[in-house]
Amino acid sequence: MEFEKVLTHRVSTRKYNDKMPDDAAINKIIDAALLAPIVRMHKLHLSVVTDKAAMEKAEDAAEKFFDSPEMPVKMRRPFLYGAPVWIILAGKKYGEAENVNVNAKLMNDNLFWNVGSIIENMELQATALGLASCGINTAVVAMKDRPDVRQAVGIPDGYDALASVIIGYSDTAYPERTVKPELIPVSYVK
Repeated sequence: MEFEKVLTHRVSTRKYNDKMPDDAAINKIIDAALLAPIVRMHKLHLSVVTDKAAMEKAEDAAEKFFDSPEMPVKMRRPFLYGAPVWIILAGKKYGEAENVNVNAKLMNDNLFWNVGSIIENMELQATALGLASCGINTAVVAMKDRPDVRQAVGIPDGYDALASVIIGYSDTAYPERTVKPELIPVSYVK
């Protein structure tokens, strides 16, 4: 698929069928993540989750998290929308005492720029392969204080889940998207 078509066909899909993408497609999506522009000093990790029990555990944690009295917005399942593949990007934040060549706060703030590049590359590659995708942060946020869930989905000790994307096939047809300048104001300084 040509690049402009990939951009106009990439949508956040929230309804998946049961068909599992093959390993070759999943590996191409991971390759796209690894080709993203990142600061190489960051300690990052990708977890590819297809285990339904692990995904269910994460959904349980998200439901409990978003049903707590402190949450102003109550959210209910599904959080992973029945997608058969969930790819989680985790990172290890720098502590102030660690020996890095730059300020730890600056490195940690910069980490989120990397996250956006990696997630977008995976979503664009999924679209190019004819797969549906959606960035998911509800289940990621719910893992913060749940080491049991982080372990179940393959996140190494000391790493935080930062963002994720679900991948799969969808029977839902979406129209080609068009550019909508009103979504984000643009300033040109010449």
